[in-house]
Parts: sequence; C-alpha cells; structure tokens
Amino acid sequence: QNDSDDLEEMDLKWQMAMLTMRARRFLPRTGINLKANGPTSLGFDMSKEECYNCHMKGHFARECRSLKDLRRNGAAEP
Repeated sequence: QNDSDDLEEMDLKWQMAMLTMRARRFLPRTGINLKANGPTSLGFDMSKEECYNCHMKGHFARECRSLKDLRRNGAAEP
C-alpha cells in the first residue's frame, strides 16, 4: 500500500509540475496577468477589462447592463 501511495503522490507532483510549466509558457503569450486577490483566489484586474458590448471598462459583456447590440442578433440595419 505504501509503494502505491508513494507512486500516486509522485504522479500528482509530476502532473502539477507539467501544468505549471505549461501555464508559464502560455500566459505570457496571451498577455493575461493573473494575480492573487487573496490567499487562495486568482483573478483579473477588472478595471482594465473592456466590455465587447458597450466598450466600457470594468466588466465583461455577459455582465453588461447596456442594451444588447442588435447587430449581433441578426437584425437588419436600415
């Protein structure tokens, strides 16, 4: 049982190391800067994020309170 537990622990550590390496390679290419907002959470600096609906900063389009962009819903423009 001990050998099995040791192998499982080594496997988990290896997987975490690989995920960390991939994340370090991926994040600089995307320009995403994740930072700790507390002891356990990671998040975005929302003051810099632009809404694709109203183009104001501070929220994402799914949280936008402005009227939805009718052009995206297939309505014909005059």
